[in-house]
Amino acid sequence: MINAAMVLCDRHFGGINYPLGGVGGIAKSLAKGLVDQGSEIVYKANVTSIIIEQGKAVGVRLSNGREFFAKTIISNATRWDTFGKLLKGVPLPKEEENFQKVYVKAPSFLSIHMGVKAEVLPPDTDCHHFVLESNWSKLEEPYGSIFLSIPTVLDSSLAPEGRHILHIFTTSSMEDWEGLSRVEYEAKKQLVADEITSRLENKLFPGLRSSIDFMEVGTPKTHRRYLARDEGTYGPMPRRIPKGLLGMPFNTTGIDGLYCVGDSCFPGQGVIAVAFSGVMCAHRVAADIGLEKKSPVLDSMLLRLLGWLRTMA
Repeated sequence: MINAAMVLCDRHFGGINYPLGGVGGIAKSLAKGLVDQGSEIVYKANVTSIIIEQGKAVGVRLSNGREFFAKTIISNATRWDTFGKLLKGVPLPKEEENFQKVYVKAPSFLSIHMGVKAEVLPPDTDCHHFVLESNWSKLEEPYGSIFLSIPTVLDSSLAPEGRHILHIFTTSSMEDWEGLSRVEYEAKKQLVADEITSRLENKLFPGLRSSIDFMEVGTPKTHRRYLARDEGTYGPMPRRIPKGLLGMPFNTTGIDGLYCVGDSCFPGQGVIAVAFSGVMCAHRVAADIGLEKKSPVLDSMLLRLLGWLRTMA
């Protein structure tokens, strides 16, 4: 209900807006804002561990051995990656034990980025499509349903003149791609991509295959490698019907000085939810380091109450 309310407000308060140049423009604007305020962003920096001293998170170590130290450490990795890979030799906090009892890793995705000739799309083609050819029982099966986004319908500047971009994705699990040789892996990518292309050709766009100028396929392994997400997971998924979203942990953790942000924090998956998680984390950190006012008594009581409620999820 909380996520539904956020989506409803986002869609209907002020209308729907699309960022010209693609969603990457939002990230670039945020990065520029940070730099303008005196921050430094280090790119191509692979964090391999969070440094703990006397039970407090004090820094991070990169794969090249370089270390950074700070008053607070914020991890936007999943909680499985944060506590299973970045924190070495640190006992799993009770709250994280409870999280892993209540939530499992959702499957990953197979993604296809395709460049096609514009004439293959009818003039009235919409931006977003969902394809489920048979029945609802196939909805959650791997490759059972297809999600399609065509951003160039809204912003033609994203592709050369006379071309469209198709972003196609469908659910897929890491286990489908393990144990394959390089040759087998590439062959399977091509096979699955061909099958999905045929389905879209039959259902939406006759002649699609012959109009393809470019195609790139990403698997759960791709998501794991480039997004550093355990098993390439899309995010947490409750093992059973949850008692609301209060079972989802907030930004604080059981380790002093360490905060988490992203889809394995309240309120969960989705762009809007993750952005909300970031806003909450910023305010939480600002309050804890004295940049924002807080009531010490009420604040600590609220955190204890939320912690207790999460054990009841």
